[in-house]
Amino acid sequence: MIEIDFLPVENPDESSTRSGDAIAARFTPPGSSTPVVVVFDAGFTDIGDSLANHIEQHYNTTHIDYVVSTHPDADHINGLITLLDRCTVGELLMHLPWLHTSNAGELSNYEKIAELYLKAKKSGVTITEPFEGITRGGGALQILGPTVDLYRESLNEELSHYAEGNASFSSLFASAGPLATLKKTLERALALFPVETLTDTDDTSPRNQASVITLLDVDGRRHLLTGDAGIRGLNNAADAYENTYGALGASPLSFIQAPHHGSHHNVGPTVLDRLLGPKEQGFGAPTIFISSARLSEKHPSPRVTNAFGRRGGRVYVTEGKIIGHSHNAPARSGWSSATVLSPLVEDDA
Repeated sequence: MIEIDFLPVENPDESSTRSGDAIAARFTPPGSSTPVVVVFDAGFTDIGDSLANHIEQHYNTTHIDYVVSTHPDADHINGLITLLDRCTVGELLMHLPWLHTSNAGELSNYEKIAELYLKAKKSGVTITEPFEGITRGGGALQILGPTVDLYRESLNEELSHYAEGNASFSSLFASAGPLATLKKTLERALALFPVETLTDTDDTSPRNQASVITLLDVDGRRHLLTGDAGIRGLNNAADAYENTYGALGASPLSFIQAPHHGSHHNVGPTVLDRLLGPKEQGFGAPTIFISSARLSEKHPSPRVTNAFGRRGGRVYVTEGKIIGHSHNAPARSGWSSATVLSPLVEDDA
């Protein structure tokens, strides 16, 4: 049994233009009938309450076995501090930059990294750095990336950029694209996929590149959670996956989180061919989830949603609502089927 729920993450001021991640999952490990609860990020500060409420209502617990902090941007990590006030936690998997550099205090949002660590430590939560090869839940939860080397390289690159006096890498792509607010998903719908315009340029920020990538392997179905990882991180994770399961074409993924809210800075045709199969010849019909704010002009990128769709993916977006994926899980009263995203005009920059 597995359930994966993506909660909507919107700006704290409710302008709904900035996306984030708040993901809860519940699954039964191999050889066990006792469910395990996992959280991957918790959005902005107030989203932690929404996530705690969701877990209590739908998972019937206030205990979380594992919390995974994919990377320390505010739209991912800040809500985890709130979550720890509401729920007990068995283990927190987060990177501890001060163990890898003496300049950790210069990192953006460092105060929240330290606050989360200290709160967890004070509460007696086990804290582990999530690097490739770590497994939990009887092997059902596997960390596919980053490697220690990739994390340290990305950390040093981020710090060197600060030292040069440039803008924070985490905000390099924060400017709005050319799309008008009224040109969100439905207004750009097409009957067929247009010619692919996505490229293999990997201009992901160093911090995002080192995002934690996690595999949930439950009941023979494999689910990939990607944070804000970029092409290099995804390829490294694919290497780790194939070292265990063999070629992705023979052991395909059932579920994939499109990284970084569907940004075109994080994926390209080549890595998607590897993960899903070539255009019109995909390995199957995996479910693709994207966490994107309702009024975001850049998330998700039509180039990305179309690219997943061309390879057989069925794409769903949050855009102000909770979306859930499950297998052999209890039915939920009042929930209905979500609508697959249609092909879109690729008019984003």
